[in-house]
Amino acid sequence: MLSWIVEYPVSFTLFLVVFFCLFQAWWLKKDFFSPPTVYCFSQCITLGIAYFQLDYAMSDFKPMTWMIWLGAMAGFCGGSFLSKLVAKQKGLPTHIASVTEARDYNWTIHIILSFIPIVLFLIGIYGIVQVAGNLLLLTGNPAKYMTKETDYGFYPVLFGCGPLIVLMFGVAAFKKFNPRKGIRILARVVIFLTIALNLLAYPSRGTLFFSVGFLVILYNYLHKRISAMWILVCLVLAVSAFVGISSLRDQYGGNQVEKMAADAVMELPYKYVSNNYWNLDYAVNPPPDREYHPHTYGIDFFFGMFEFLKVSSSFRNSFHWDGLFNERIEKIRGFNTASYLWEVYKDLYFPGVILLPFFCGLMLSVLHLRLCLPFTPRQILFYAFFIYFIGWWFFTPGYKQGIYWIWSLFIFFVSTVCKQRKKLAEA
Repeated sequence: MLSWIVEYPVSFTLFLVVFFCLFQAWWLKKDFFSPPTVYCFSQCITLGIAYFQLDYAMSDFKPMTWMIWLGAMAGFCGGSFLSKLVAKQKGLPTHIASVTEARDYNWTIHIILSFIPIVLFLIGIYGIVQVAGNLLLLTGNPAKYMTKETDYGFYPVLFGCGPLIVLMFGVAAFKKFNPRKGIRILARVVIFLTIALNLLAYPSRGTLFFSVGFLVILYNYLHKRISAMWILVCLVLAVSAFVGISSLRDQYGGNQVEKMAADAVMELPYKYVSNNYWNLDYAVNPPPDREYHPHTYGIDFFFGMFEFLKVSSSFRNSFHWDGLFNERIEKIRGFNTASYLWEVYKDLYFPGVILLPFFCGLMLSVLHLRLCLPFTPRQILFYAFFIYFIGWWFFTPGYKQGIYWIWSLFIFFVSTVCKQRKKLAEA
């Protein structure tokens, strides 16, 4: 044990933080899905894994990288603690309230409007079938149709609505929150069919993790607090799903996973986690012989908001900025993702790396504190949506993708319409 600590001091320190996050959820009965816990847990467990340095590309962080990573964590936790401190001073509750029925909410209209993304989802599947001739998992060779060279046009954007369906129907699937039994049964059937059809049509890790992540968060707040043990079980299942889908996509080079050694099987998940950090370090400390990505003066920060208006892509093309595939910071070809910190750093520079997480931690904690009172469907929908992205920030910033802005507007629209219609009916 001591030799392991000496050999991997950074990983050991980070895993202590991970252990504390699990410990407070288990022993101290704290909410694991609170903003600072989710942020620290996801950032520390992924960086801790990366710092095993199983691949030569994962070199030690340089001082500037540590300043960015630690500064962002301090900013996020500082914003969270500030909001909780203010709440305590005002005498507001700071422990998650027991879920109560949302009686002033029109669940019928909620379900009817939630069929809109189902229609878009099915149109997306139709587009995939038009190219592949069948659902990909039933073609016998899904890897052939899951490459970047296969052009599905605009259909993947519509097909990507699967997790939104799970979120919208998931909030209606719990007895303690929704008193309408028929709607609850319908919601559970739709959730199951959506996830199954999603995997059959296009076995994607992203949409699967989205869907399951939303359900886990909703379950935690609308049914029963999830224990630390189940969180570990979910992580094991996530790794297993990653390996299984990677095998379907032929990312192991045609080798059968069951015939490979354990270290060979785990090499790909390790790289997918670690490349986010080695790309971050590579980007903020560029070698002298490599072109540095220019500062975007905050303009590219709003890319997702205006993506579908073609305004953002025009700026990127005019100034020759990288797209979603991070062409200039890709340390190893094929592993092109980076932590959200790179996007913030190139857009807002060093002050933004601290201030943006601070305000995100502050605002998310204010929303989390609303869950300490009887909460509405809108509040739990938005919290589940946003807190999932905080956990996913080690991988990529969701705000840079226009589809998630549309999801946010849709959630706001549905929750507003359902609330107003109920009040009008009572009047």
